[in-house]
Amino acid sequence: MKMNKWKYIALVALISVVTSCDSGKDKSNNNGENTIEDSGFELEHTAKDIRKSLKTANIGKGLHNKEQVEEFYQNRDHAPAWKESENRTGFFNALTEAGEEGLRFSDYHGTELRPLLEDADDLNEAEAAELDILLTDAYLSYAHDLYFGKIDPKELYSLWGVPKEEKDLKQLLHQSLNNGDIAKDLGDLRPSHQVYRDLKLALKEFREIKDTEASFKKIAHGELIKPGQKDDRIPAIVNRLQELEVYPAENPPRDSTYNDTMQNAIKDFQKNLGLQVDGVLGNSTISELNKTAAQRYDQIRANLERWRWYPRDLGEHHILINIPAFQLAVVKNGDTVRSHNVIAGTKARQTPVFSDSLEYVVINPEWHVPPTIKSKDVIPKASQNSSYLSKNNMTVTDNEGNVINPSNIDWSSSDVNSYNFVQRAGPSNPLGRVKIIYPNQHLIYLHDTPAKDLFSQNQRAESSGCVRVENALDLSGYVLSSQEDWTQEKIHEAVATGKTQQVQINQPIRVHHFYWTAWRAGDKTVFTGDIYELDEEIISRLGTVN
Repeated sequence: MKMNKWKYIALVALISVVTSCDSGKDKSNNNGENTIEDSGFELEHTAKDIRKSLKTANIGKGLHNKEQVEEFYQNRDHAPAWKESENRTGFFNALTEAGEEGLRFSDYHGTELRPLLEDADDLNEAEAAELDILLTDAYLSYAHDLYFGKIDPKELYSLWGVPKEEKDLKQLLHQSLNNGDIAKDLGDLRPSHQVYRDLKLALKEFREIKDTEASFKKIAHGELIKPGQKDDRIPAIVNRLQELEVYPAENPPRDSTYNDTMQNAIKDFQKNLGLQVDGVLGNSTISELNKTAAQRYDQIRANLERWRWYPRDLGEHHILINIPAFQLAVVKNGDTVRSHNVIAGTKARQTPVFSDSLEYVVINPEWHVPPTIKSKDVIPKASQNSSYLSKNNMTVTDNEGNVINPSNIDWSSSDVNSYNFVQRAGPSNPLGRVKIIYPNQHLIYLHDTPAKDLFSQNQRAESSGCVRVENALDLSGYVLSSQEDWTQEKIHEAVATGKTQQVQINQPIRVHHFYWTAWRAGDKTVFTGDIYELDEEIISRLGTVN
């Protein structure tokens, strides 16, 4: 397969739609091609054999879930679980599809189980008991990773607020063994969201591309290359752009000058990856050009893992924000009914991943300066400039609400950190004319902004953590649309008064701040910049595959 399938396309309104013990490469063919036949052979072992085997210390390469396995067998008086060939075959054949989920077949005893299952009729009672236990351990690991994800996101992110419904996997296994629907029940554990299903298609596409991709020489990092400048790397850059089909093959450069045709190609490339579109060839752009199909394949695996962390039910009516794509979509009954560009947090002040429910809208909001901005921005600036607070229409109060005269504040005292700083409503207020609140521990919300020009940028990691929304008044009108007293016209009238008002939202709407850097748009796979540089750690913990 040629590289013509690996084509970067424009960013669209996309949202419509524990660590492995083995750090080596998974060399097994785990894409559903090495299934086994149902032998119909029933294993002959007893509860006594199970008890004895559980006491041994060398079952396979060791159990991943020893305590859970022991509890599972205790709950069934140590009766064997996998005597029936149909259940064994059904589970193993489902396990061979682990690669299609971006997981590794070998992480679930896959390479150990195959010979044991193929020769099940030659096993003695002790060996049959060990196979029984190994299958249970493999099931509990694979079921866990399909439902919860292989990695615990709380180990990676200090700010994580996505609730996940618990699942009793031991009970599920018991039920599946009784009803014989092991493969179906496993399939029901994985995400059903369209983004996840499409990412599986992308994974299959890039598995084929990476297996046939010709090697290329990496472009060296170095000084910035600006339009009109000469650089020895230009021929290599042009060659890579042609491989990615973003530079016309019929128009090769005459020398090593960064010309207008190249600049246009670089701008398209930057735009499609969510980079700052400046036409300048810097090291961030060079790094993206150097990414291979194998790296993109791993990037897709990282995003499949993310979706396993997220709730299976996002709600019939919800707002979905993809942080690195700077996009917000409102989804109702499965359809995207509106979308907005957004501005997210900088790398130093990241927008957290979490879910909550909308509660109210504030028209003409005051800005209660959050702790981080207070300590890092407002206090240092106010201490250096006596007119800073008045120029920014700010008041200072103590914990009892008493207004403090800024000229009486000892800015070198630690007491200043306990004061509350509030910027009154007005044209310079950073929250703009409206904010949409879903109270949360992160102090994050949606809001308007007076800095409308920032929405024209492609790379919009500019906020202190909250999400600034383009056309935020329109979004406020939408979330209040079920309330006759708050039409879009009424909201504009309220804004014109300059008075701060709080309006309760009557209709239930969930809001999800999620993070993913790859998805499908139509029949193409789209990648965006990993603005917080989170992909690599996920890929490392998932382990590499061939």
